Amino acid sequence: MVQITGSLAIKTVTGRYGDFNVAILDCELGKFSIRDAMLDEYNEGTYQGTFGIKRIFSGSYQTQHRFIIETRAELSGIWLNDYQEGKVPEESLESDPLAEERQAQAVISAQRQPLELPVDDMSELFGELWPLGAQIGDIVKLNPEVGRELMGRQLAYLKRLIGDERVWRFEPKAQHWTRIRLDEGVN
Repeated sequence: MVQITGSLAIKTVTGRYGDFNVAILDCELGKFSIRDAMLDEYNEGTYQGTFGIKRIFSGSYQTQHRFIIETRAELSGIWLNDYQEGKVPEESLESDPLAEERQAQAVISAQRQPLELPVDDMSELFGELWPLGAQIGDIVKLNPEVGRELMGRQLAYLKRLIGDERVWRFEPKAQHWTRIRLDEGVN
């Protein structure tokens, strides 16, 4: 792993299976595309800090009538100095990583149904993280290794509104979710 300082420009893209985040890491080694489930917790914006890079490799995807080849980096850690949320300038078309993940699952298990029914049971959704903290100020740290689809459902739960107010807030520097209000028995 290499640690390098730079900026991470995250943008939200709508794909076939919903919204997902992609990023461009701009550092002294160059510019790299980042496609990782850990990005889905962040809002659009530019984040300054130190980034752990596991590996650099070429990646590709096909969208509409184009075949895109790009240089990607796989992150092992993010340590933020500063961040500025807001829109990131548009770039080329992006492929949906969940679509890529599902396509790979279909190839691996052709006989099995790759999609599972939505999880209604919170203990099944959050696993060992359940029950989530019930007091204001309690912290939850999600694990992106559970898979992008399951993490997406966890994020939808944490981002939900009750009476036009959020129950949980993401803290980008600490990379965890903090309970900011009680949710009237819905837990």
